[in-house]
Amino acid sequence: MGKKIDFYYFSGTGNTQFVVNQAVKSLETYGIQVSLKLIEKGYISLEPANELCIAFPANSQSVSPFIWRFLKSLPYSKGTLVHVLVTLNNSVHILSPLYSLLTKKGYIPTSACEISMPNNMVDSDFDQDKDLKKLKYASEKVHRFVHNTMAGNFSWKSEFKGSKCISLLSRETRLPWISMRLMLKLETIPSNCIDCGMCAKQCPVKNIRKVNQVFIHGSDCQFCMKCVAKCPKKAIQVKGKKNIKFQQTQKDAYISTTE
Repeated sequence: MGKKIDFYYFSGTGNTQFVVNQAVKSLETYGIQVSLKLIEKGYISLEPANELCIAFPANSQSVSPFIWRFLKSLPYSKGTLVHVLVTLNNSVHILSPLYSLLTKKGYIPTSACEISMPNNMVDSDFDQDKDLKKLKYASEKVHRFVHNTMAGNFSWKSEFKGSKCISLLSRETRLPWISMRLMLKLETIPSNCIDCGMCAKQCPVKNIRKVNQVFIHGSDCQFCMKCVAKCPKKAIQVKGKKNIKFQQTQKDAYISTTE
């Protein structure tokens, strides 16, 4: 890696933020200057670094459409190195199509890492011990990834084999997302809401708006669950499914791998 890296990322419930924090800590030990940038804000062309890191969560075997649009919007390059971190909790198929996309745009995809993280939406009680073990493993894996990349040991292989068909549908069509919205419609409970507007501010696709003093979730939800994670009063739930619970991975959570 070079001395300066632009690190683009998106985090919904905090898993990717946790991974990014670990990666930045490791990169800085190598004297790397890291500039963090939010995917939902778009690509920033002013003084781009000569290398990119990109981190994002995977769902529906792929990535949310707004993340794929960001990746497709990257400007053409003349050999910029790209390193990728993907957080997930089940199978996925994204590294292969992403490799093709980046190479067609003139980038050099050098290293990628898929990291299994805690499931922050469940229909039972959370297993805190299990989640802690996953975070520890994730931390160790990120540090190994950075070390190997710095040493020139590059790898771009998927560990969690997913469906190519569902991945394609998720990236290029609305079909999987329509079906998910039918099954998992988010709603804000007015009696719990304190009118802070955090959900609307945090939604990366502007899917939440205020109507008659109530925050309404529209028809473009992409299930990043950032609104749920950021709500200070836990006022957002899945409509008709009160048994579904949410949690947020704290951005300052840290599992030391060196002590």
